[in-house]
Amino acid sequence: MNRRLFWKLFLSIGLLSIALVYLVSRASIEVEHYMSYLGDEEKALLESYRDKADELLLSGDENAMYEWLEQLQRQEGTFATVIALEVNELVPVGHADYRPVRAKVGRFLHHPVHLHHKKPLMDMPLSDGKHHLVFRMPDHLMPGKWWPMTRLMMHLALPLFLMALLSYFLYRHLMKPLAKLELATRSFSDGNYGARVAPDLNGRKDEIGRLALTFDEMAGRVGTLVETQRHLLHDLSHELRTPLQRIELTLAMDKSDNAVRLKKESQQMRKLVEDTLTLAWLQNEAPQLRCETVDLAGLLDVIVEDGQFEYHDRLIHLTQPAELLLEDSSEKALNMALENIIRNALRHTPAGRTVFVNAESDGQLCTVTVVDQGEGVPEHCLEKIFEPFFRVDKARDRDNGGFGLGLALSKRQIQGIGGTVHAENTDSAGLSVILRIPVSAAAVLREHSEEE
Repeated sequence: MNRRLFWKLFLSIGLLSIALVYLVSRASIEVEHYMSYLGDEEKALLESYRDKADELLLSGDENAMYEWLEQLQRQEGTFATVIALEVNELVPVGHADYRPVRAKVGRFLHHPVHLHHKKPLMDMPLSDGKHHLVFRMPDHLMPGKWWPMTRLMMHLALPLFLMALLSYFLYRHLMKPLAKLELATRSFSDGNYGARVAPDLNGRKDEIGRLALTFDEMAGRVGTLVETQRHLLHDLSHELRTPLQRIELTLAMDKSDNAVRLKKESQQMRKLVEDTLTLAWLQNEAPQLRCETVDLAGLLDVIVEDGQFEYHDRLIHLTQPAELLLEDSSEKALNMALENIIRNALRHTPAGRTVFVNAESDGQLCTVTVVDQGEGVPEHCLEKIFEPFFRVDKARDRDNGGFGLGLALSKRQIQGIGGTVHAENTDSAGLSVILRIPVSAAAVLREHSEEE
C-alpha cells in the first residue's frame, strides 16, 4: 500500500528533530561563550582597581596598599590582594618549542569566565610585570546575568517556534486539500453534482490524493444516479398524470357503485403520485422556498376551518396572535406542511376529543405546536415518522387513506423555509409535533384566543 503521506510526515518530523537538537546545542554553546566575557562596565571597574593598585605599588607605600586592599574587600564583599610571581624556566632558550610562559593565578580580563564556576579569581598583572592584583569576582560583577533565562528560552521557545513552524506547514499541507474536499462535498450536497476535487490537487499522489479520486468517482456515480432519477421522475410525472386524468374523466360520467369506488381509488392514486413526486423534488433539489411574506395567523385560520369542516366530530382549539407575519417564507410550503400535520393529528384523535394548535413568536423564531389526543407513538419511532412511507400502524393508516408521506412532506417543506420540526409524546399519551420557523420580521399585534 502506498504510504506517501506517512513518509512525508516521518521525514519532516525526523529531520526537524535532528535539526532541533543540533540548533539548540550549537546555539547554547555559542551564546554561553558570548555571554562569558566581561561587560565593558565591569571590565572598566576592574581596570580601575588594577590602576589604583599599580599606583600604590609604584609609590612604595605598603601601608596605603594594605589599607586600600582592606577597603576594597569591604566595599566589594570579596577577597583581593597583591602578590608577586616569579617564573623559573627550565627549558633552554634556544629550544625549538620554546614559548614564553606568563605566570598567573586566575583568569585575565580578556578571557571568558566560566558561568558555572562561582566567584572565580581574576588575575590583573601590574606594570612591573612581577606583581599581580588578584581579585575574587563578586556576584554582581559576574558576566552572564541573563544566561539562565536565555538558556531556558533557547530550550523552550526555540523548539516551540520550530515545532509551530513545522505544524503550520504540515497543517497547510494536510488541510488545504481537505478544505477543498469539504467545499466540494458541500457543493455536491447543495445540488452541484459536477463538483470534483482531484483537478484542484495538481495530481497529488499520496493518501489524500487517492481520497480525492475516490470522492470524484463516488460523485460521478451518484451524480449519474441522481440525473437518471430526475429523468425517471419527469417521465413518471408525465406518464402517470395523463392516464389518471383520463380515468377520472371517464369515471366522472359513470354513476355506478363500481365507478364511485374506482374514482376514489383513482383519486388516492393521484394523490400518492403527486405527493411522491413533490417529495422527490424536495429531496433531490433541496430548494430554498423563502421568497414571500406570509401571514401565518391567517393561514392557520383557513387550515383549521377546513379541518374542522372535514372532521366535524372532533374539536380544534387554536391559540395564536391576531397577526403573525413571516418574511422570506413560502405560503405554499407552510400551507402543505401545516395542513398535513393538523390533518394527521385529527385522524389520530378519537371522535369527541380535541386537537390543540398553538402559535407564538419571540421575534426571532415562530413556534407552532400541534397536539393530538391519540395513542402517541413509541419512543423509537419518533424520528422515523418523518421518513417516507413509514407508518406506525399500517392497517389503520391504510384505512384512513394515509400512505406515510404527509409528515415526510411536512418536514421537507419546513426545512425548505429554513425551519425544523420534531415530535414528542405528551404526558397524556398524545403526540406533540413542534415546528420552529425563523422570522425575518414578525409583528405580533395582540394576543387572543380563538375557539374551535
